[in-house]
Amino acid sequence: MNTQYKNPISNNNIISNELYDNVVADYLETQSVRQTAKNCNTSMVTAQRILITEGLWSSKSSRQVKELYEIGKSIDQIAEELCLTRDTVYTYMPYSRGMYGMEHTDSAQYSKEYRNRMTVAAEGMHTHHPANSEPIAADNLCSDSVEMAVPFDHAQKGLVVENFGSVYALHLSLVGGFIYGADENLDMESEERAELLRLAKAKKGITRDILVPGEMNLHALHYAIQKLFGWQNSHLHNFSLSQEDFDSLTKKNFGEYKDLCGVLFRFPDDDLSDVYWDDDYKAGVSVKTWLRRKYSAPFRQLSVGDSWLGNQWEMEEFCDRFPEFQRDITLQDITEKVVVEQDFNYLTERLRIDEVLRKDAGCGRDEEISQWKRDVSDKVAILKEQLVDWDEEVLKDYASQLRIWRHNMDYIERMSWLNPDTYKEEIEDTFKKPYEDAVAEHKYAIKYWTEICNDILCEMNISPRPCVDTLYYRYDYGDDWCIKISLQEVYHRIKGGKYVDHDGFELAEDLESMLAEIQKKGKPVCVAADGLNLMDDCGGIYGYLRKLQTITGQDKAEAAEMRGWARSLGWTGRKSKPENIL
Repeated sequence: MNTQYKNPISNNNIISNELYDNVVADYLETQSVRQTAKNCNTSMVTAQRILITEGLWSSKSSRQVKELYEIGKSIDQIAEELCLTRDTVYTYMPYSRGMYGMEHTDSAQYSKEYRNRMTVAAEGMHTHHPANSEPIAADNLCSDSVEMAVPFDHAQKGLVVENFGSVYALHLSLVGGFIYGADENLDMESEERAELLRLAKAKKGITRDILVPGEMNLHALHYAIQKLFGWQNSHLHNFSLSQEDFDSLTKKNFGEYKDLCGVLFRFPDDDLSDVYWDDDYKAGVSVKTWLRRKYSAPFRQLSVGDSWLGNQWEMEEFCDRFPEFQRDITLQDITEKVVVEQDFNYLTERLRIDEVLRKDAGCGRDEEISQWKRDVSDKVAILKEQLVDWDEEVLKDYASQLRIWRHNMDYIERMSWLNPDTYKEEIEDTFKKPYEDAVAEHKYAIKYWTEICNDILCEMNISPRPCVDTLYYRYDYGDDWCIKISLQEVYHRIKGGKYVDHDGFELAEDLESMLAEIQKKGKPVCVAADGLNLMDDCGGIYGYLRKLQTITGQDKAEAAEMRGWARSLGWTGRKSKPENIL
C-alpha cells in the first residue's frame, strides 16, 4: 500500500504520494504557492498545506496555528483565540502522515535537502564578517539618546533623483578574473573551455539576459546576480568599472579620484557590518524568497559608506592623516606607501542603473568625460550650499552611532553561530544586561538611527548622468568569480504609457506588456539563460570544471558524494526556465 497523507481533521481528505511529491518538487523550483498549485492541478489550499507540512512555507497565521495545535488546542479553540473561522484554521493545518510500513517518499528527501541548504546558506552568509571583530564598548553607545529629537528639518532635501521610467536590457556573462583582464574565454585553453561549456550545458557561455527597472540600484542588482548564477551570498563582492573607464575618469591620480568619491566610488572601507547592512538572512527562510525581497522594489541603500556625505568624511579623515598626498599623486603611489583595505575601483552601490549605464558611451570620450565632470562639479556645489544650514558634526555623530550599533549587532549574531552553547552568557557579560534585552535594544537602536540618518543615506546624494555601458561584478575574491554586465538596450516610457527603444522605434505589444509589468512590480525578469548555475566554494572556474567532471565521472561513489555536496549549496544540475529564475 502506498504512503498516504491525511487531513488531521477529516480522514476523508487523502492526498496521494504523487501529488504530494509533485507539489514539493515544483515549489522548490518556482517558489510560488500559486504557480505550484496551477502546475500540479490542485487547489491553493492543498498546495499550501503540503508545503506547511514539509516546513517549506509558513506565514504568521500558520505559525500561530501550529503553536496552538502543538500545545493541545482544538480547532475550535484555535479559531476562537485567533479570531478566525474554523475553515480558515483548517487551511493552515499540516497533513499527518500515515506511513503503513512504507519508506519515506521523495518529498522527505527533497525537504531535508532544502532545509539543509537553508542552514548552509545561513552559515555561509556569516562569513562576510571577520570572526575576530570585537564589539565596541557599551559606554561608547549613546543608548540614552534614543528618545532624542532630530535637530534638523527633515523637510530639507538634497538633490532629488529623477525617474526616467525606463527599463534596461542587460547581458550578464561569466568571464575570467577581473584582475587579470576579465577574459571572455574564461582564462582557459579552447579544449578546457569547450569541456566546461559541455558539462555546464551551455551553448556559448554561462550567461543570463535580464530586464531591470532603471531605478534599480547596484545594491539590489547584487542580490539578483546571486540568484541568477546560483550563489548564496556567502562571500564579499563589489561592482567595478572596466580598467579603461576607471583610468579615463580618474586619470589614475588621487585628485580626480577624490572628486568622484561618493559620486561614483566608495572610499576603501573595512567596516563590513556597514557594507553588508542588509544581510539579515536567518535559517528556516527560503533563500530564494529572501533574495527576491532584496532585488524587488522599493530599492534602498542604507550603508553610511555608500552615501556622498559618508565618503566625504572618510576622505577628510584620510587627507588629515596623510597631508603629504597631494592631488597629483598617483593611486598606485598611494598603495605603495600605505595599506589600502580595498581597491579604489569600487562603485558605491547606492547608484541606480540609470545613473551608471548609457547606450553609445565612448563617442568623443575625452570631451564627453570633461562635460560629465563639469556637471558633477555643479551638482556638488549645489549640495554643499544646502549643507551650510546643517550641523555637519551632528550628522557625522549620528552616522557614527548607526555604524556602532550595526557593528555590535553583527557581533551578537556572529556569536550565536560561533558559540551556540555559550553565546547568550557571552552577550550578557559583554553588554551587562539579559540577552533578550540586548538584542531588543540593538534592533530598536538600529531602526531608530537608520531613520535619523535617512536624509544622509538617501537624499543628500549626487545623481550623476550615466557614463559607461559596461560594469563588472566580482564575487568571492578567493574563487575570483567575475560577471561582465553589458548594456544591450534601453526602453523608454513615453507619453501615453507606450515604450520605445533607444532609437525611438515602437515595440511589439508583448514586449511592451512585459516592460510595463516590470515597472509596475519593480522587479527584474530573466528572459534568457545559457548554462547551469555555478557553485559557492568550489575553487572558481577551474574548480567548477573539476567538480562537474567528478559529478559526471565513472566513479559512482565519488560522483554521488560530490553531487550531495553540490546539492547542499542549492545546485541541482538542472536548468531552470528563464522566467522561473528571478
